[in-house]
Amino acid sequence: MKKEKKIVEYASNSKVEKNSKDDYSIDANGNIIRSAKEYTQGSVTGRRVGAFVLWFLGIACEVLAILELLKKVALPKFEMMTWLIILIVLDLVFVVIGSMLWKKANHIDPRSEKNKLGFWTWNNLGTIMSIIAFLPLVILIFTNKDLDKKSKGIVGAIAVVALLVAGISSYDFNPVSKEDLANAKAEILATGDYETNDKGEIIVYWLPHSTKYHLHSTCTHLNREGTSSEITRGTLEQAYAEGLTEPCRTEIKALEKGKTETGE
Repeated sequence: MKKEKKIVEYASNSKVEKNSKDDYSIDANGNIIRSAKEYTQGSVTGRRVGAFVLWFLGIACEVLAILELLKKVALPKFEMMTWLIILIVLDLVFVVIGSMLWKKANHIDPRSEKNKLGFWTWNNLGTIMSIIAFLPLVILIFTNKDLDKKSKGIVGAIAVVALLVAGISSYDFNPVSKEDLANAKAEILATGDYETNDKGEIIVYWLPHSTKYHLHSTCTHLNREGTSSEITRGTLEQAYAEGLTEPCRTEIKALEKGKTETGE
């Protein structure tokens, strides 16, 4: 006998403020169900502030490496080459984590793409920060006359790889815009067959690690054997925040076909 799957409410883990009762509700299991508005405001601010703090720390590591390279400071315990490698690695960690936070925030609270250049710059600020955090150091390493050829080759190669890793991992290959979200809502509304919560927000369903969202928990793709025993239920905005920007086309086509056949 096929086991029925459990539907799990998507909820933020952050604490609810005492005066925010209008921004959340409690389900039958006692889970906090936050509105898309509250989720956006709380998550985006923290992630964007965190991104700038980490980018600042990354650039600080670069500045310290440059000062060490130019012999303006003498860091203790290790030789110059060791310190340069340590600072490059720390720079990479700070920049990449910061960029991940930035991309996540942009998926939660997307920007309009009416201004194409502004849209690209905003979504790929992490890549720009990666260039700032590594390119000056790379140039100085290869033009420095005090480093021997072997050290220059090793440290230079590490810095170039760090620049490439940071730049590529920070680049948003699938940016989300306000228009994308608006079009997704319009497509769902056009089907005439969807669910909403008590705040009027569109509800969708998805599986862990999936790439698409579904309008109903009964969709065959959600209930196939061999997939997760839990189905997540959340708002369309929350699905977008998790990177699920495409609907189940099988379900959409079936709803459109049913609407046509009934003459609606």
